[in-house]
Amino acid sequence: MDPNIQELTDRLREKEALLSQEIEKRKVIEKKLDKTRETLKQALREMPVIIYVTDDDGSLVFFNREFERTSGYDAEDLADNPEILQLLFQIDEHDVPVEPEASGEWSFRSKDGSEKVVYWSSISEYPPIPGWKSWKVGVDISELKAAQAKVKVLSGLLPICANCKKIRDDRGYWNQIEGYIRDHSEAEFSHGICPTCARKLYPGLFKDDK
Repeated sequence: MDPNIQELTDRLREKEALLSQEIEKRKVIEKKLDKTRETLKQALREMPVIIYVTDDDGSLVFFNREFERTSGYDAEDLADNPEILQLLFQIDEHDVPVEPEASGEWSFRSKDGSEKVVYWSSISEYPPIPGWKSWKVGVDISELKAAQAKVKVLSGLLPICANCKKIRDDRGYWNQIEGYIRDHSEAEFSHGICPTCARKLYPGLFKDDK
């Protein structure tokens, strides 16, 4: 055999051996990465915050148990419905389905028809995962928003009569103080008589007081 051909053949075999070793190394690395990704997914599935992931086409490719609980849809419902996100984020039939793109409050309609208010954060860049174009984390604040809606707070300056203690409302009417507070807060009143007023109203009951 021509020495030049033999040299080229040997060099080719050497390169093939190196390439084979590199391929094996990459396979080992890929297996480790796959294991790390699966571990991450398992952790995300159990986290007590809402997590869902979409791919390049906007299809749902990952969700956790809290997403199931809040939406009311189980894993089978979510997996079999390619338009589940449009269904969730369409508040009524006239709304254009919108998916949250940035941090902030976004509402969606759960399976039972109730509206959920969630504070979302997009964390797609931390860390990037192949196939996960966009993934978001959310906290269900529906109960907090409902509680805030029920709370009435008195604030600012209240015009009050120096003599009868009535309070003037924003329409210019004067109201008994207990009525005004009842209408503008969650307070309720029960009536009694303080010791000072009792002595004024019923002096006969306090003749022996010194």
